[in-house]
Amino acid sequence: MLHLVMVVLACAWIAGRAFSDRFGWSQPVSWIPPAVLAAPVWAAVVVTGWRARRRRRRERATGRVPARSIVGSIVLGAGVLFAGVSLAHLLCVELGLHRLARRAPTAGEVSIRLVFWNQAGHRAGDLGPVFVPLEPTVLVLANRHSDSSTGEVARAFAETGPVHAAVGWPFDVFSRLPVRRWASTSLGLEGRSRAANDSSQRDSGWAAWYELETAGGTLVVWAIDLPSDPRAHRVPLAREAGRTLASWSGAVRVREDDGYRYEKAERPGFPVPDVVVGDFNIPRGSASLGVFLEEAGAAGMRDAFDAAGSGWRRTWPREWPVWAIDHCFVGEGVRALL
Repeated sequence: MLHLVMVVLACAWIAGRAFSDRFGWSQPVSWIPPAVLAAPVWAAVVVTGWRARRRRRRERATGRVPARSIVGSIVLGAGVLFAGVSLAHLLCVELGLHRLARRAPTAGEVSIRLVFWNQAGHRAGDLGPVFVPLEPTVLVLANRHSDSSTGEVARAFAETGPVHAAVGWPFDVFSRLPVRRWASTSLGLEGRSRAANDSSQRDSGWAAWYELETAGGTLVVWAIDLPSDPRAHRVPLAREAGRTLASWSGAVRVREDDGYRYEKAERPGFPVPDVVVGDFNIPRGSASLGVFLEEAGAAGMRDAFDAAGSGWRRTWPREWPVWAIDHCFVGEGVRALL
């Protein structure tokens, strides 16, 4: 029975890593935290090995020839191999412990600290004292609660330096860098999300882009918020969202000295991003994330965690984070440091 459990859990772990969320049947399996599947196998390998060793010692003590089971030996050997591979995956891929050493900006690089938070119905009152100590260059708030004032955030930022705001549902951006142009759009998805009172409500998904002026040139940041319904197959949802951004043609807000004006987008599609950040409601490493980036015209962007992240770094659920569903991707001209 113990061998059967080992085989089933190991197969589920392999299927989740190999097929990711490409198929409807594999998506729930791929969303199970790898350690949840692998840890029982590790324990089973230890127990099985200990029992086999104990049995051989007892047989030698009684003068009996140790019995050997070819099937048992194969299963145990496969279990040991799986334990080694899955442990290496946990330490290097899931936790990125080989990237513990922090990298500093090199000479000539413009250093930017980006902070993203999806408030999503969570009451937090005055957000200024929460985020200002983080010293963000750019703060992106998604789904701000009605009891949180953008004016209070702007005033808190203004006390420690320049602040440029681009406010509009569902994203509010506060930046030390000038925000020259920006736009937002609904993704038109047939999605559902859970409201603060645990009821289900329609969620079409949202996206926005911001053009920031830095000492090194223009920086384009995309903000993304996809539906959270776990029953929705993510690949078609991500493909549709990406295609919506690639074909978008809407009004652009242009900052002027006395406010802003609207102008028509010069060409279809969001401008090519340098950074993509947001609440994707898709676990890290899922195939659907690549589908979204490719369809949206941002293929080749790198996950910032895979480039420089380390540690647990999970974001949901809020109180006891187990899944990494909020992500940051960087383009060729951007290097993730932490």
